[in-house]
Amino acid sequence: MTSLNSNSLKNLMDRIEDAREGEVRSLIPHSPTSIEIRFSAQDIARGYDWIDVVFRIEGVNDAKLVSDTILRSLDMSEGITVELTPNSAALAIGSYDGRCDEAPVYILGTSIGYEELPFSG
Repeated sequence: MTSLNSNSLKNLMDRIEDAREGEVRSLIPHSPTSIEIRFSAQDIARGYDWIDVVFRIEGVNDAKLVSDTILRSLDMSEGITVELTPNSAALAIGSYDGRCDEAPVYILGTSIGYEELPFSG
């Protein structure tokens, strides 16, 4: 898992176009303070080939999650919002800049990392 900072986050989100029109593959709570969410998205850097990107949020202090049956039917037309500050990290499904805690699915924590994986089709 690679830690994200402001520069690497912007580069990643530009490459996958905020995961617009992507798909949520899985949501795995590893502990009460560690949650992993996996998306499939197109990667501009790979000629728009599909890849999977796993985000892991650590230090989770608030989250709104849904069951697996609802997860795959979530509207991904707006993609995802990922925000970083020196003391916090947030991930939300949809376009929720500055207000991630208003999204239908969100995870708020202290840090976030990611890993690129082959497309899970």
